[in-house]
Amino acid sequence: MRALQQLAPPLLGSCLCGDFSYVCSSTPVWSVNCHCRCCQKLSGAPWVSAFAMPAEHFAFTGDVHPFHRLADSGAKVTTSHCARCGARMFAQSSGNPAHVNIFATTLDDPSAFKAVSNVYLSEAAPWIDPPPARYNFQKMPVRPDE
Repeated sequence: MRALQQLAPPLLGSCLCGDFSYVCSSTPVWSVNCHCRCCQKLSGAPWVSAFAMPAEHFAFTGDVHPFHRLADSGAKVTTSHCARCGARMFAQSSGNPAHVNIFATTLDDPSAFKAVSNVYLSEAAPWIDPPPARYNFQKMPVRPDE
């Protein structure tokens, strides 16, 4: 997946106010535009772009305010926001705790980001055309080991 290799470590990011920052020390394993209603409502946008990183290669400084919800799968998803400005920074699922999903708009230099997939196209906002992607899913794809 060539698009993922365009995001070369270290990847640095921060929130709007600068109280929260992070560093990713490896190449992402997945990149996505999520069109689910939860992402729409949490962001106020028709989709959210993110990349998945092994949790052990993600480090942050700053305080977070967590928001918990249940995914369609029944897994608990925790979205972490900067405790000061409220910017949505990253999310992690109890269904896949080995990875953290980082919101691409928080990258200090988002110019190399390119999503290779769209998920939850079944919930896409009716007024947009989803961006082109190599892989497109009506819901969240299931990992082969599940």
